Amino acid sequence: MMIGRRRFVNLVAENIKTAVFSVHRMNVSEHLFYPSTAEAEAARPAQVVSRLGALPPPAASFRAAFVTEYNGQLFALASPRSSESRILWSSSVPCSSLLFDLESNSHHVVPNLSYKGRNPIAISIARPDAPEEDIYVLSAGTDYPGFEVLRFGRSAQWYLQHLPESWQLESLPEPPLPDGAVIRSHAVLHDGRTICVTAPDDPFAAGGPYGAYLFDTVKREWRRPPGGWNLPFFGGAEHIPNLKLWLGLCSRGRRLCASSDLSAALDEGKPPTLKHQWDIVVMPEEWQPGKVSLINLGEGRFCIFKVMHWVVDEDDWFDGFSARALLTGVEVISSPEEQGLRMVAHKSFSYILGKESIEWVV
Repeated sequence: MMIGRRRFVNLVAENIKTAVFSVHRMNVSEHLFYPSTAEAEAARPAQVVSRLGALPPPAASFRAAFVTEYNGQLFALASPRSSESRILWSSSVPCSSLLFDLESNSHHVVPNLSYKGRNPIAISIARPDAPEEDIYVLSAGTDYPGFEVLRFGRSAQWYLQHLPESWQLESLPEPPLPDGAVIRSHAVLHDGRTICVTAPDDPFAAGGPYGAYLFDTVKREWRRPPGGWNLPFFGGAEHIPNLKLWLGLCSRGRRLCASSDLSAALDEGKPPTLKHQWDIVVMPEEWQPGKVSLINLGEGRFCIFKVMHWVVDEDDWFDGFSARALLTGVEVISSPEEQGLRMVAHKSFSYILGKESIEWVV
């Protein structure tokens, strides 16, 4: 079941001093979108970025059993096609994983994911007739390699198959990346059967092969497509079936962009190309972009999340920087007049990061 248009985005903030995580739900209609496309277009020339004075009260708060500088955290929407409130949290030290629901105020302990370094990749895929989406979790690099899937069903062990269905953790073969390679982009193809990841050339890594790697979720095998190409995105690309394209953030410049020929890249070995690129919000030159991600809100609506940094004291290398979170709502619609596609930016707001760090928006 699809949830249609989402009502909230979930900001996960970490208190820098106490290491307490809190989840704050931002109302999409209030903070990111105008009531109509026409109102958004009328307001666009002003390019106003409103400032959020305080985050909404937390919907949930928690803390790892103990904290070290090597902690690796993962927050991901567990069932993006059916729920906007169920979030997977995994903490590496100690290894613990939790699935919590913000609407029902409940949580479930799930099998512990292995440590996969910082910034692991989580991909949810719906299986036909399955009660839950499978959650694939993959290391982004080769320092702490690992690839696992959380799936809901009966155990694969014959002597446990009499037990009720529950969350199962299964290890999967890792992509054959060269040492030092880093996965920069990923997408789901073939209606969920294929996971595509790309590791672009890196002058500091060992020799190739670089480029795209394809994982067949049925055969559970990796293969290399012909052509040695890369996805033209940074982070995850979202498939928009009604527009027949993949939408993401450009690998260069981090602008919003779209491509429609990923299938041709798989079948013919032709590098995918970008057909559309859009600038969202013009930032002051002193604002330097940091973390950036794209959140699919359903029905052609998206949230672009960026962390921006700027220098407040050039003589202080430790505390001389300030940062703010910037969120922008955008809408992508078909348009025969503009090469078949048009982007409409709605509202933007920023939140100055003081005692909190925001690394995840799901």
